[in-house]
Amino acid sequence: ISARPISMIDPLQQLTFVVVDCETTGVSPAADRLLQVAAVVVNGCGEIIESFDTIVRPENPAEYKHGAEHVHGISTSDVAGGMPLRHALEKLIDIASGHVFTAHNAPFDLGFLHAEAERVGIEHRFDTYIDTLTLSRRLDTDKLRRHTLDALCEHYSIERARAHEALADATATATLLIHLLHEMNVASVDQLSELLA
Repeated sequence: ISARPISMIDPLQQLTFVVVDCETTGVSPAADRLLQVAAVVVNGCGEIIESFDTIVRPENPAEYKHGAEHVHGISTSDVAGGMPLRHALEKLIDIASGHVFTAHNAPFDLGFLHAEAERVGIEHRFDTYIDTLTLSRRLDTDKLRRHTLDALCEHYSIERARAHEALADATATATLLIHLLHEMNVASVDQLSELLA
């Protein structure tokens, strides 16, 4: 989804971001599958407006191979009771509408979302986005820090309920986004526009 048209006279506080996190069976969008997706809508002040999260049931169970449970803790029984993939994607698209798509290492999440959308015949792409990983690296001009979500939560004293749980990670990333924007002295929409991928 493209971000909504950005007026150069709107204050940054009026912008809203949909911060997304995905848990998957592996790292390859072509071979692996989406297991959990969460989205947190926040404004430029960091206030949470809306949230959504669900375990995802694959579109074709016969082709689904469970994996990475040691990372995310999602079991096969969790997946069996999850929201059907098409419904989960439609809900995500709906909640993301009108907001700036944001994620930590956004190309990873987008790779899975676009691959899964194609599998169920949904013609939709999130083509405009902000990547908090890229923003964090840009701030670290001396390359002294690690930029994993774990490391950045520690650096900015961001509390997270549990690592590799989609809603907890999306909520932490939303808080991280506000820290990064403040550190970059982004106070207007025209400045934000320069950060969009």
